[in-house]
Amino acid sequence: MSAPPAPARTAAAVAAAGAAGLALVVAHPPLGWWWAAWLVAPLLVVALRTAGPDHPADPAGVGPGAGRAVVLGLVAGAVGYGVMLHWIAFAGGAVAWVLLAGIQAGWVGLWALLVAPRLGSRLLPLHGAVLWVGIEWLRTRWPLDGFAWGRLAYSQVELAWLTPTGRVLGASGLSLVVVIVGIAALQGLLGLRLDRETPPRTALVQLVLPVLLVTLVTVGPPPTEGALDVLAVQGNDVRHWEAPVPNAPLVITRNHRDLTVAAVARDGPPDVAVWPESSIDRDPSRAAGAPLWELAGESARAAGTLVAGVSLDGPDPATQRIVGAVVLGPEGERDRYVKRMPVPFGEFVPARALLDWIPALDRVPRDAVRGGEATTVEVAPGVTAAIAYCFETLFPAVVRSNVMAGTEPAGVVLTLTNDASFRDSGQPEQHLAQSRMRAVETGRWVVHAAISGVTAVVDPDGRVVARTEPFTLATIRRDVPLAVGTTPYLVLGDLLGGVGAAAVAGTALGSLPRRRRRRGSRPRRPAA
Repeated sequence: MSAPPAPARTAAAVAAAGAAGLALVVAHPPLGWWWAAWLVAPLLVVALRTAGPDHPADPAGVGPGAGRAVVLGLVAGAVGYGVMLHWIAFAGGAVAWVLLAGIQAGWVGLWALLVAPRLGSRLLPLHGAVLWVGIEWLRTRWPLDGFAWGRLAYSQVELAWLTPTGRVLGASGLSLVVVIVGIAALQGLLGLRLDRETPPRTALVQLVLPVLLVTLVTVGPPPTEGALDVLAVQGNDVRHWEAPVPNAPLVITRNHRDLTVAAVARDGPPDVAVWPESSIDRDPSRAAGAPLWELAGESARAAGTLVAGVSLDGPDPATQRIVGAVVLGPEGERDRYVKRMPVPFGEFVPARALLDWIPALDRVPRDAVRGGEATTVEVAPGVTAAIAYCFETLFPAVVRSNVMAGTEPAGVVLTLTNDASFRDSGQPEQHLAQSRMRAVETGRWVVHAAISGVTAVVDPDGRVVARTEPFTLATIRRDVPLAVGTTPYLVLGDLLGGVGAAAVAGTALGSLPRRRRRRGSRPRRPAA
């Protein structure tokens, strides 16, 4: 039977790459079809195989050339991240959305480029999975501190049988399992149906063995000692894109005060009340900020201890600001956390002197001051908490180092975030999935406080045990157990991600001479 003509193969390859991107989208909230994540890498492999070699005489066999491989990866990434990150346009505009989705698509193109020459290898599942993990690790760090939204692991927090893997290997371990099993399943099917040289028994082993290895890992969460009575407050029901509210920061802080005081009057003071990012959005040294701090002080006197997200003036108030959390008591400020990973083009402008002519950057008139070393905050006598401020949930190393910063590991993690700018999109649920992954990695309960929702309490298995609905005024009151001890991930860090990044670099360097040999080995085409 003859092969399909080149245009038909190209169209089929592009369709498979687009399907891989769609699988990435639907695997994450708002749909959250976790099983679709297992199809992303296999569909990309199908696209690469379908595209075929650059030339019929190419000795590489089944893989396309570099250009074709990159294009297919870009198609998958553009579909996947272009749709998933559409909410960026609500806050940063269309240009920011296109640039951010394009950068993420470029990483998928790199994966396709590195995998294409190895499609015929028996080790393809392992090699492809390690490269995928390495690229996820790299895009957490570059460019501009990275933006690893949409990691495959975040779509798997519903799977209890994978949780122990996360405690040992972190999010990288879950992504590794998803890719290695998905490609092994594809390779097994190809071995059973297409490749007569691969015995069916070998193909089945390629499919089943990775799953069996994962299920043998049985690491439980660390023990707990005592509990913290937490009141999480969600005080923003302002749908700002429909009807702007005059003096919204004051209205929102007043909502938080009212909810806190009412909860204390009803159930007594908690150990700590938690207000999310932007709940105090003005500096007390300014006339407009003084009323907000009065409301926060009233809440601290009622609750005893208040952890609140704040926006303050920086050392140079005209050009700098501080975003982070303060711990307030009846006597005033007790402790402070300054965000360690500000968001580029959201909280600061890189190379502002060169880019200040762009009108959209007027939305960021001042740069956020970067926090220093990892730290914890004391939220009750002898009880410390690690803070993950807004998009810091994207950075496992930041959360891990904050948990481990004190003389003893922090007993709980508090996530303070503001997702109101992203409207009724899937972003709040996608963000919550990151906190759920951090709960698994650290073995800690996580209080995920979002100013407009979703506010939630997450247990160390990544399960949501209490939650609110978006854009409602609500509170959650719950005893949160305090973890003592560590998980293997807290001790070791993301070793697997580092190994994957080294594999990406080694594979990229090793492919250069191979591609030169391939170009040199191709026969000349006859002249027309």
